[in-house]
Amino acid sequence: MKLDPVMLKMACSWSMKAYNDKNKDVIKIESKLTSTTAYFVRRKTIDIIVFRGTQQVGDWAFNLMAVPVPYAGRLCHGGFVTAHASVWGQIKKLIDPEKRTLICGHSLGGALAELTAAKLNGKHDNLHLIAFGKPNTFFKGFKKPMALDNQISCVNGSDSVTRIPRLCYGPSKSQEMLYFSNAGVDYINPSKYLRKKDRGVKDRVSDHFMDGYKERLTQFLEDQKNGKTGVDI
Repeated sequence: MKLDPVMLKMACSWSMKAYNDKNKDVIKIESKLTSTTAYFVRRKTIDIIVFRGTQQVGDWAFNLMAVPVPYAGRLCHGGFVTAHASVWGQIKKLIDPEKRTLICGHSLGGALAELTAAKLNGKHDNLHLIAFGKPNTFFKGFKKPMALDNQISCVNGSDSVTRIPRLCYGPSKSQEMLYFSNAGVDYINPSKYLRKKDRGVKDRVSDHFMDGYKERLTQFLEDQKNGKTGVDI
């Protein structure tokens, strides 16, 4: 698993900025019909596509529309597909397939980032996907791997959103997980047993907040810098 500190910091920073309507030097893409917002950030050496996460009750109507539909060569969560399709036409016009591109987001934004990666899979060089607290996107029988340079899902302890929808859905088979445990230890690709034992019987809403992800990622990167590499399971 390749953990690029610069890419992780960049993904975390923009996943937080996506909740702010005052971002400068960005292209805002939105659909009022589905309450979906994304930003396209063009920089000299990298393009960034970031999706805003769930902020309104209306967004969860799409989160709960869990009937699988065909999309990007897979069967995907119907609600997420509806939201993604409403902005994809605008996004794809901006993409340079030969330029290094980071796709990121938090919560619902992470699911939409994953669908974007699926759309670009095999058509784009140097593609990176980093999501925070994202729900399951793909129907379990169609979780084809994606050929990305990085595909990282960050999970914070008892964040229940990362395990829904619980039935029939899951992440891409090529996804790598960076897990921030309740015990304060960081794990790379931990087993389901370890995660279940760590979170216990309670879910914490606060574990889903992006501020918490930023705090844990900052500590993880500091530990990496000081030679504390976490545990591979």
